[in-house]
Amino acid sequence: TLINSGGNIKTKLPILDEVTTMLKSKNITSLKATVELHTTNSDRCRVFDVMSALSSDMDALSVSAFDLLELDGQEYIENDYTKVLVKLDELFDGKIVSQKTLAKQELQEYFDDIVVSKSQEGLVVRSTEFPITYKLKPLHTLDMAVIGYTKEDEKVRELLLSVMDENNNFIQVGIVGNGLDEMLKTSLYEKLSKSHIDSSYLEVDKRKVAFHMVKPEVVMEVSVNELLTENSKGTIKKPFISYDETDGYSLSSIVPSVSLIHPVIKRVRDDKSVNNHDVRLSQITEIVYIDDSETSANDLPKSEVIFREVYTKASKGKTNVKKFMIYKTNKETLDDSFPAYVFYSADFSPTRKDPMKKDIRISNSKEQIELLCKEFMEANVKKGWEQV
Repeated sequence: TLINSGGNIKTKLPILDEVTTMLKSKNITSLKATVELHTTNSDRCRVFDVMSALSSDMDALSVSAFDLLELDGQEYIENDYTKVLVKLDELFDGKIVSQKTLAKQELQEYFDDIVVSKSQEGLVVRSTEFPITYKLKPLHTLDMAVIGYTKEDEKVRELLLSVMDENNNFIQVGIVGNGLDEMLKTSLYEKLSKSHIDSSYLEVDKRKVAFHMVKPEVVMEVSVNELLTENSKGTIKKPFISYDETDGYSLSSIVPSVSLIHPVIKRVRDDKSVNNHDVRLSQITEIVYIDDSETSANDLPKSEVIFREVYTKASKGKTNVKKFMIYKTNKETLDDSFPAYVFYSADFSPTRKDPMKKDIRISNSKEQIELLCKEFMEANVKKGWEQV
């Protein structure tokens, strides 16, 4: 039986029958080992190769053992990893991970040969001196479209980044601020602040501040250490967004996506534009497997406005506006990444340096969201404001 870190179990695989027969022939009554499931028909196996083989060519699957946890009901303890590999080689008839003993000064050359030149996924390095294991992987770079930003002191604080599928839909990938120096923060703000677009889709940062949604015109190059498709809660999912020059962005569904590990903005790609080639989704799927059967628009229930009040106030010949709204998403039972209720406020003052201020709060409790709305309005609607 194979069990992965997410608790998924595989039993009916030819390689498991082979391993079972092999262990029984050695009079092994029970064994627990960590292994890599991979294909045997190529020199470079990726997750999507394994997923494809699981559905259509299970004979192409094999395992390579790399640690022994328990043997014949007893915990297997051996501090010398070389001896562990010798034991695994004996038990699995050579079905173990390929390994090589290197001096420290040889590691860089070996990494360049195996990972850089031969495009393998990476190396796992164990020290004979310290009980530490390192995983070495190449740095990945992705070109992504800027669809929104937050600001601080007339400078960009963070960028909302997406890639595109072949049908020109956007898949939100991440929020990145690392790597933005002061000059880039200023130049991006000058450009993006002129590209605001109305949008029914909104995203907020960790401060619960809404992103300014912008026309998809800027491409950023971002480096990442790794891309994760799963976490402790299961498959990582992100918004699948359609775009229209008149209506802006609208949420179509929530689909499998990735989390960026240690993303850093490298530069603006002035030589690229936002299209389904330059910011293509396949930049990601060439590195990790994403179930594309779910990566498409699905009909979702429409949100329902359950409270809306607008107030105005004249000042210096101008009209200031405050709008408060609560809506029920009607999506929380389909996907728990949706809140049940959203409170949204917009504060427009034409004489203010930043005319539009927005705020958003979420909750799964109607009573709580109504209380948040009430407290927010009491703090923000003072004397002189009239309801319209």
